[in-house]
Formats: sequence, structure tokens, C-alpha cells
Amino acid sequence: MSHSNPLRRTVIITVLALVLVLAALIAWQLRSIEHLATGQQQRSFVVDCDFAKFRQIMVRKNATAAIVGHTGMRLINEQIEDVMVDTSQDDRPLLNAIRGVSKTEVSAVKELTVQLEDPTLEANELVLEQNADIQPDRIDVITVSKRAAGRLKHYQTTLDAKPDPEGTRVVLTVELDVLVKVPHFFKHRADAGVQQAADDAITGQAAAIEAFIARHADELLILPELNR
Repeated sequence: MSHSNPLRRTVIITVLALVLVLAALIAWQLRSIEHLATGQQQRSFVVDCDFAKFRQIMVRKNATAAIVGHTGMRLINEQIEDVMVDTSQDDRPLLNAIRGVSKTEVSAVKELTVQLEDPTLEANELVLEQNADIQPDRIDVITVSKRAAGRLKHYQTTLDAKPDPEGTRVVLTVELDVLVKVPHFFKHRADAGVQQAADDAITGQAAAIEAFIARHADELLILPELNR
């Protein structure tokens, strides 16, 4: 008996130590931390519209509001900060513009203010800078947050469009960084949630562009919207 008591005490102490270590590990994993969760997505698709008309529609109609409205945001202000127009490659810029075969190059910078619809971001508005480069054979648009908005630390989208044998090839990208507060053990869930937000945003953008182009594709004359 005398030999079993020390052994029993040793076993009990060892078990207690293991329990304490396990409890400490669980507490460590469940502690609340701030984690920068990121999401990135890209999508390439073809719009059933020749590039010349696609270019006209994107330039002359307000595509921005339509696209933003499908990404969990709402456009509340749009302000042009700079515009550069180069007609040097177009010998008849006005006539070609009317005919829909313009060779004019346009670069524009806009400031966009959008209303955020997600209360978990802890912000109501996000200010974006949009840089558009419109060439006769391509469109490049980069939209990026000018500063953080609540827990949304960074937001960026790109749109690249060029002619395709079946219409217009569009490539979209979305990137966002969100500061979340979660238990350490559930960081992967936060990452998955933000990635899902990026997936949903790019799906919404693609659907918005296809619907927007389809709405105007049958118009013989694409007139500019004057109330932009």
C-alpha cells in the first residue's frame, strides 16, 4: 500500500497537469483577437455585345450606379475630379462618335461615395477613387478605397474589357480586407466569411454588367445621360 500511494499521487498530479495544460490551450484558442481577414476573387466572361457598342454604353450611360448597386452598396454621390480627352488618333471625332466607331482616348478620375449596407462593418459610407482609361480597343477601370471605413480597411475592384470574337471579354477582380474580432480558433471562419463576400460581390458585378449592357444593346443611338 505504501508503494501505491506515491504512484497514485503521481498519476493524479500528472492528470491534473494535463487538464490544466489543455484548459490553457482551449482558453488560448478561444481568446478574442482582432484579425485582418482578406478576400480576393476574379472572373472572366464574355458579354454578347460587340466592343464598340459596349464601349459606348459604358461611357455614355451611368454604369457605375448599376454595378455598385449589386455589391451590397448604394451610390450616393459621384464627382468627376479630372478628365483628359485625346482626339489626335481620330480624324473625325464627332462623326465617328455618332457612328459608334470613335477612336478618341479618354482618361477620367472620379470620387465615388457609397452607402454600406452591412452593419457589421461599423461604417455607413465608403469613399472610393475611380480611374478609368478608355481606349479604342480596351477599357481599364480601377476603383479603390481612399481610406478605411470602419472595419473595412481596404476595398478594390478592377474592370478590364476588350474585343472578343463572341462579343466583349470582361475580366473583373475584387479585393477586400476586413478587420474582424473573433476567437483565435475561429479565424478560418472569418476568412471564409470575407472570401464569401468577395465571391458575392464579383457575382453581383458580373450580373449587373450583363444586365446593364443588355438593357441598352438594342438602342440604335446611345445618347449620354445628362443627369449624372
